[in-house]
Amino acid sequence: MHYLWSRWPQIQKQIRSRKNLLFLLDYDGTLTLIAPTPRQARLSPQTKLVLRRLSRKSNVTLAVISGRALADLKRMVGLRHLAYAGNHGLELWWHNKRRTVKIPRALKEALSEVTRILSKVGREFDGVITENKGLSLSLHYRLVKANGLTHLKKEFWNHVMPFVRSGTIRVVKGKRVFEVRPNVPWTKGHAALWFMKKLASPSCLPIYIGDDQTDEDAFSVLKRGITIRVGEHHRSEAKYYVRRVGEVVRFLEWVADEHARRDH
Repeated sequence: MHYLWSRWPQIQKQIRSRKNLLFLLDYDGTLTLIAPTPRQARLSPQTKLVLRRLSRKSNVTLAVISGRALADLKRMVGLRHLAYAGNHGLELWWHNKRRTVKIPRALKEALSEVTRILSKVGREFDGVITENKGLSLSLHYRLVKANGLTHLKKEFWNHVMPFVRSGTIRVVKGKRVFEVRPNVPWTKGHAALWFMKKLASPSCLPIYIGDDQTDEDAFSVLKRGITIRVGEHHRSEAKYYVRRVGEVVRFLEWVADEHARRDH
């Protein structure tokens, strides 16, 4: 894993050699700073501007891939002419049409029951935010005081583990959040490949940027693309890393400027 700017000449060359680019961008922790609550994680004007600039380029496709529900993600980004994947790819938005990954009835019922249980658990702890996203659930504990964390995690696993053992539910640990999903073989990596297939451009260069464990599924399948993790992690499948969100914006601005020069 290399620091992005330490390999900058070869990255520039790789981007300049391709006619079409597909950006696959995580939201929280990548385009925005991690915020105390999901509602507070808003795009800065600078970030929104560069996304708008890139979205207007005919040879650049932008897709935002997030654990957020699709409707929430689209509202937070607030830009048309982008592709979106919500619920870790279970909801897809492409050319103004919504598609969803098929989930077996038994898994939907298990998720509904887990959601009911964890919503009740969440009300018993100060600072817990349970986010029902329809096709998945997030239990955020960033605001929980340290002396309550052990008890909360014990309660969480006591209630969820029977569903995990039954094979109906999958749990992924993020940054002070538990992501609870139906156990279907579909991840952000599958969503990234789905967008590539829809784009149907052999000359396209995929560029994936993310910051969390859920993004590793995409890093691992995009070996021929440019994969960037926000924050160095020695076990990451990403080829490169940057240290902060501001560097993501800096990178996107360089690409926007590069394509503006091409247009002239």
